[in-house]
Amino acid sequence: MFQLPFPVRDANVSGGAGEFGELPEWDLSDLYTAEDAPELIRDLAWLEEECANFARDYEGKLAELDAAGFLACVLRNEKINGIAGRIMSYAGLRYYQLTIDAGRAKFLSDMQEKITNFTTPLVFFTLELNRLDDGVLDGLFAESAELARYKPVFDRIRAMKPYQLSDELEKFLHDMGVVGDAWERMFDETIAGLEFEVDGEQLNIEGTLNLLTDETRETRESAARELADVFGSNIKTFARVHNTQAKEKEIVDRWRGMPTAQTGRHLSNDVEAEVVEALRDAVVKAYPKLSHRYYELKRKWLGLDTLQVWDRNAPLPMEDKRIVGWDAARETVMSAYAGFDPRMAEIAEPFFTKGWIDAGVKPG
Repeated sequence: MFQLPFPVRDANVSGGAGEFGELPEWDLSDLYTAEDAPELIRDLAWLEEECANFARDYEGKLAELDAAGFLACVLRNEKINGIAGRIMSYAGLRYYQLTIDAGRAKFLSDMQEKITNFTTPLVFFTLELNRLDDGVLDGLFAESAELARYKPVFDRIRAMKPYQLSDELEKFLHDMGVVGDAWERMFDETIAGLEFEVDGEQLNIEGTLNLLTDETRETRESAARELADVFGSNIKTFARVHNTQAKEKEIVDRWRGMPTAQTGRHLSNDVEAEVVEALRDAVVKAYPKLSHRYYELKRKWLGLDTLQVWDRNAPLPMEDKRIVGWDAARETVMSAYAGFDPRMAEIAEPFFTKGWIDAGVKPG
């Protein structure tokens, strides 16, 4: 499930017909139908029991498993992650449908706490896996092609081996994860609850950001100044969230012995630091001949003496000003996928037909 990466203006808040046509909303019933759905209650009970059973069956025993036993272990772990991910996807998407709803926020928090508690016994798995010699895993992969399919996953887990802490500290950090998530939710809820007034119209943040692409320069400037004013009035909250999370990351990185603040992200992205640095250096080197040149051209195209920050996303004078309706946009997307490969269109189709897109802008 995903949300369109661009703001939509003047859409009916219920997702109904408006300037862009009939806009779809998320239908989360493919996950669960309600907070108290029998399937959700069943999965929570199964997850709690299976996590405990998994730890009982495998903790301290990974080194003794043959290829078939190791594959069975991996498949059980995969199912646990799938069910936990399904629960958190439902709780998270439902929350992001209306972040200012206290009930949805509480449900998300409750699910995060439950999943964290249930999965704490599983912390041993990656720690114990990283204690195995490379030769042991290579031998298991050689015995089982099905198990060898998971080698890239094992490689990413084992990349953390040099930065692994004691079992007790790893469990502590696992349990503390809900605290960091709470700071992120506080930021999300603050952002979603902000109100802006531009030219007498009350808007949320998406509607206000959308005005930065307006044809009229005065509207863009009004929106930019209103954004700055509202953000400024909330700067203490934003600073507290940012500084707390930055300090938390610094502490964890220091304890793990990570050489730079970027190391954890590189490991997560499975990319070498040298690759990222080469990309960064190439982009920075190209600033004068790309971005600087582009903005100078844009200043001339717009007929301005000085390009201000609110002109950065202004439409160019030669741009097509027509409104693209939802049906036409869908056809453009589906045609592009089908033109690349018919299978891509088959994958994309359910997003449009099964309610996996939430397109309209709504309060919260």
